[in-house]
Amino acid sequence: MKTRSIFASVILAAGLTISQANAATTTNTDDSPANTKPASAMLVNGNQTQFAVYVGHSLGKFAQTTQWVDFMNVVMLYNQNPAAVLKLSPADRATFNEASAVVLKKLASQKGTQAADYLNQAHRTTRLINFLWDVNLPQVDDLQVTEIQ
Repeated sequence: MKTRSIFASVILAAGLTISQANAATTTNTDDSPANTKPASAMLVNGNQTQFAVYVGHSLGKFAQTTQWVDFMNVVMLYNQNPAAVLKLSPADRATFNEASAVVLKKLASQKGTQAADYLNQAHRTTRLINFLWDVNLPQVDDLQVTEIQ
């Protein structure tokens, strides 16, 4: 009887050890597009400040233009409060899109990997902001709700 209980204990311990080893080696893979992009893929979390310094240094005269100011105002607004970008008027949105086209063109004319990185970041940020504008749902106050009888 004693040997049977020892044998059962050994088998139980071996079974638990094997199941814990399998759980420890199990990996979850995330192949989503968000996982493949680093956090620095857009002009967020302080990157916009480094970007502004780069443009001021490399494109000195352009950093003084209204297109640059219009572009950076919307990017900074997005970084401070993303929901505030949704409240911009259609005229401000058009101004931002015109300014972003000029910014992207200026960056594309620059040489070097840093310019290419900032070009990609500016392009992705512009696309994200435009995506937010495109999918912005109307506010509940704006909807006319009809009563169902």
